[in-house]
Amino acid sequence: MNFAGAFSQIFNLWRMVLPAMFLGCLIGTWIQGTRLWQICGRLMAPLVAMARLPHNCGLYFVMCFLNHYAANAYLGSEFQKGMVRPRELLAAFLMGGFPNGFHFALFYIAPILIGSVGWEVGASYTALYLTIGLLTAGVGILIGLRGEKKVLSHEEAACGNSPSTKAGKRGFSSILSESGKQFGRMALIFVPVTLLFALGMHHEKISQLLTSTDRLAGVIGFSGPVMIVVAAGLPSSISALAAAAALFQSRLLGPTEVVYALLIAYAMHNIYEFFANYIPSTMAFFGPRVGLRVAVLHLLTRLSAILLVLATIFLVKM
Repeated sequence: MNFAGAFSQIFNLWRMVLPAMFLGCLIGTWIQGTRLWQICGRLMAPLVAMARLPHNCGLYFVMCFLNHYAANAYLGSEFQKGMVRPRELLAAFLMGGFPNGFHFALFYIAPILIGSVGWEVGASYTALYLTIGLLTAGVGILIGLRGEKKVLSHEEAACGNSPSTKAGKRGFSSILSESGKQFGRMALIFVPVTLLFALGMHHEKISQLLTSTDRLAGVIGFSGPVMIVVAAGLPSSISALAAAAALFQSRLLGPTEVVYALLIAYAMHNIYEFFANYIPSTMAFFGPRVGLRVAVLHLLTRLSAILLVLATIFLVKM
């Protein structure tokens, strides 16, 4: 095994990507302590009105940008209080996936891919990822438009547009500490996965396995490295990005294959998340019947959007 080559490759990758990941965590944490939080809530008002949703969904969209779990807990509490109806809940949940995805794309996907595979490929996949989120949100808007706009009282509107507790100003040390914890959780996935792949790509047996896997996967139209990215992305999107970056650095994936592999991995990850995450969390937040309905429609909508993007790319390439 060529340890020198493996460590040289992985060090260059970490040097480009890890600082960008930390910066993303730092900026995301800092936003929560500024007036930008309230400004974003007001900016969401036209979107809320367009989809005929209650005013309190504006805060939900802002919270989705930073923490999807906290946002869903808030939406669930509003639903339990009767301030959000089932149709509105479903529409808001689908629409909320876009600000949450935008945060992930802006602070993680773009820095990781642009730093490791270049601007063209990184920006292309980031744009496609955001397109999938927009298509999903579009379905949510259509669902919201099918219902009548709910008119809230002044007290309900005030409650919906204001956080239950006003966060105090945080010092830089507090922001830095929280950002460090977020970065640590991300790095715990990114660092070992990229290191494992870098070492593996320089091992003779792995190279032989890749060759045989490539022949087998060719039967269904996918190369071995593509299947590796898909497998790595099943439990974690960060793992898929790390695998794609390492395989690209090893020249086992071309630019187009990186995009295809990540899109397929994203589809498979959604299926994994449906069973491992979305069903238990949505049923907990929104109740068994409504929660299951929300999780199923979210999965079907997201997979349909991914397939539409893949089909469009395929037709354009023909």
